[in-house]
Amino acid sequence: MTAYRRTAWLYLLLLVSVISLLAWPAFVLSSTLLAYFTADAWQLEAWTQLPKRVLLQHFLDGYQRSLIVAVPAGILAALDHLLMSRLRITWWFRGILLPLAALALASSLMPSVPAALPTLLGTGLLLAVACRLFDLLLGRFFRGSR
Repeated sequence: MTAYRRTAWLYLLLLVSVISLLAWPAFVLSSTLLAYFTADAWQLEAWTQLPKRVLLQHFLDGYQRSLIVAVPAGILAALDHLLMSRLRITWWFRGILLPLAALALASSLMPSVPAALPTLLGTGLLLAVACRLFDLLLGRFFRGSR
């Protein structure tokens, strides 16, 4: 294997890992921001009443349960990176598959699509921004090592 292919595989593996790790926090942030802006932020008041240890345990439990969706989101981000090459005009559309996958997930799996759709689209958009930032920060390092 050439050095370029090794760095390309390492880059894709890091991208899958980062997006998979950020999927649950992005979902929590998206749902919290949506609740705050729609004046339905009762959970923010509940956060001050619960012990921090319990909040952390709920967050970690949600993290474990979300891995079944987070890992495919990371793989989708890697496929999106491969399909939307920097050398083509499609680079401008990089990251668009994540919100589209959230839309497809909401419409196929959720019983009430209007309730879940804004949160999932917000999560997809946050993950698309994370993909772009990952590419800006680490892409130069990996492209420079060719």
